[in-house]
Amino acid sequence: MTTTSGTHAHQLDEDAPSLRPTGVPGGGLRRLVTSYGGKIAWYAFAAALGFAVVTPIVVYFSRAFQNRAAAIRALPDIPGIRDIIITTILLAAGSTVIAAVFAVVLASLVLRVPPRYRGVAAFLPQLPLVVPPVAVIIGWIFIFAPSVGYGNTLLRRLPSFENLTQGPINVYSVPAIVLVTGVDLTGIVFAFVYARMHEISGALVAAARLSGASAFRAFMTVTLPLLRPSLVAGLVVVFLIGLGQFTAPLLLGSGHGIDVLTTEIFRIRESYPIDYAATAALGLPLLVIGLLSIVIQRAVVGDQRRYVTQASGRGMGARPSHWALVAVFAYGTITVALPVAAITLVAFSSFWNGDFGAIDFNTDQVRATLASPAVRQAVTSSVLLAVIAALIVLPLGFLAALAMSGVLRAPRLVQYVLDLVFIAPLAVPRAMLGLTVLYVFIRPPFGLYGTFALFVVGYVFIVLPFSLRSQHASLVGVHASLFEAARVSGASQFRAVLDIALPLTRRGMTAALAVMVILLSHDFAVSVMLRSPGNQVMGTLLYDFYSNGAFPQVAAMALIMTLVTSVLLALTLWIGGRSALENL
Repeated sequence: MTTTSGTHAHQLDEDAPSLRPTGVPGGGLRRLVTSYGGKIAWYAFAAALGFAVVTPIVVYFSRAFQNRAAAIRALPDIPGIRDIIITTILLAAGSTVIAAVFAVVLASLVLRVPPRYRGVAAFLPQLPLVVPPVAVIIGWIFIFAPSVGYGNTLLRRLPSFENLTQGPINVYSVPAIVLVTGVDLTGIVFAFVYARMHEISGALVAAARLSGASAFRAFMTVTLPLLRPSLVAGLVVVFLIGLGQFTAPLLLGSGHGIDVLTTEIFRIRESYPIDYAATAALGLPLLVIGLLSIVIQRAVVGDQRRYVTQASGRGMGARPSHWALVAVFAYGTITVALPVAAITLVAFSSFWNGDFGAIDFNTDQVRATLASPAVRQAVTSSVLLAVIAALIVLPLGFLAALAMSGVLRAPRLVQYVLDLVFIAPLAVPRAMLGLTVLYVFIRPPFGLYGTFALFVVGYVFIVLPFSLRSQHASLVGVHASLFEAARVSGASQFRAVLDIALPLTRRGMTAALAVMVILLSHDFAVSVMLRSPGNQVMGTLLYDFYSNGAFPQVAAMALIMTLVTSVLLALTLWIGGRSALENL
């Protein structure tokens, strides 16, 4: 569905003269500043941000082309490189499909949940974002490890599997890695899709139903086309994250003959001296695919103002159903509650062998972990670094959202540049993003090696895309005539932003803050790449425990990470209000 009024309003933003008083002293100078000063400021903002984001990436990947691209020419000599590339693409594609299907189904179900429960139901599909992915993965290891997984132990008691000594489910396999990654990414796609579904006017769907269309046909012909911008944006984001997936392949695959490009890069990073040229060459295919995906996204989505529906905020008008609530709760239970229960069981045990009868419940490991100075320092560092990085990025995302939504009269070129700059870090896999920051910022003039400032820089790169998208989504569906009316009434641009744009984007800003703090507090890939002796965050400390095989301590640390991120989420929602649950 398209609207001509949205296009007309956009033309007003681009072409109409500024509404300002005339006949006042200094009018000529004021007109000059008004006409060109704003554009110069926008160009300067876009150029400075673009330089800060793009330059480190270019500097790092240029290493692959040194010595007549010797590192690139040496790629075919890497053992098993063909299988590594195929597994990487399979993981990204498979997890994207799983995330898309789950997200659309869950968004449709949430909109059918009775209104009094809808806020909680909208939160459940995003539980995998709250629980640290590394904790969930470890939970699935405790459940489906071939020999001593609790789930496999129970399954082998069934008549069909009683003769097995291992399995029947193997968590250390490609299908398991794809499924775990897809579930982990579902929350991100859901955030894109549900926010848009909630805005789609129920009158449009009702009109289609009254015209004789079935519920499925109304969804395919009305809802799905209007979802295209959000859905495509979400799919590109998760596909790029899937390409650079590191945590699940490292914990579930690398020790069992399953490797992807990021785990191969990590192997090189762990050697000394680090062969940065080889890591850059390995990451070039991912970078190229990432950049092409961004271009495809822009071509498919096009001008998002074509999808403005003047939503009434009533959602799609679906008939409430308690079965929808049951289905959403079942999803949350299976994907999050079971792994958390498994890590809790191991955390309060002296050892893990898969035998329920041998469990001796005690709090020794939990108390010892909580009392550890290293753990306390890691928790404090994780929270502090996440908050600092989020507060740096949040206003940058707000300014970019104002420009790209048409609220402020930014030149079209500036909008394109900002859009690409904010999404550019997604084209770089997380593990390689960490190496990029490490390579550039440990050298002069920065010299940040061994400091927590290095983590802040890496975290800023991680959350740039998330800062923009949630805030932009809050403004793109608002008709530009609302701001034109404010200007006609004599309000300055600053007043229009303060009184109109800022309240409208409060949900998006809260969602962006929540996502950023949660993602950063339990970051794993970038943190592992940036770690140095004496500088630990929760993710790196947990990996050290895992590498040493101290599984009860691993489980206790995973519980601490989950508790910390849950508290951060609660604080964010308290600041943003209970309604922020629906736009997390």
